[in-house]
Amino acid sequence: MSPLFRQRDRACLAAAHRLPALARASALVVATTLSLAACMTDPSLAPGSGAPSYVPAASAPPALSAGSEQLAIGSWQWLSTEGPATARITAEAPDRYTIKFEAGGRALVRADCNRGSGSYEVNGNAMSFKPIAMTRMGCPGGTQDTQFLQALSRVNGYSIRGGDLVLTLSDGTMRFRHSP
Repeated sequence: MSPLFRQRDRACLAAAHRLPALARASALVVATTLSLAACMTDPSLAPGSGAPSYVPAASAPPALSAGSEQLAIGSWQWLSTEGPATARITAEAPDRYTIKFEAGGRALVRADCNRGSGSYEVNGNAMSFKPIAMTRMGCPGGTQDTQFLQALSRVNGYSIRGGDLVLTLSDGTMRFRHSP
């Protein structure tokens, strides 16, 4: 046999011995891909689960309805919350409980000594807030931040009445006045 033939045989044998290593590497790639796919289909991340949705950076912000333009005219100070099952809650310091609606569906929220932001959606007179990320500072005694934020989580509509913003809740209303 020629030396060239033996050299080729050795190369083929070496490649054959590497095959199991390549097969293991391929299996690892497949397993990783399947694991990532399983994470991407996690029901806790599905739309409507409360998890933030992905919006590509180059996409246009959602359009606001014509009526919702009235919302984005400055800040709104919380005046009160009331409902059939709860007593009326009056804000002791309205300037410490505010919402500012920005174009593109972003809301800036102040709840006493804490601040945060989140997204909101408007469709006609229907409105909803997505979870609002807030700082977690310990506010002084007498704060109403819990009542304010819990009520915001129940918003399902809005209207402008006599210059005031009225947010409709699943169990009542919240009233705000405009603050430039």
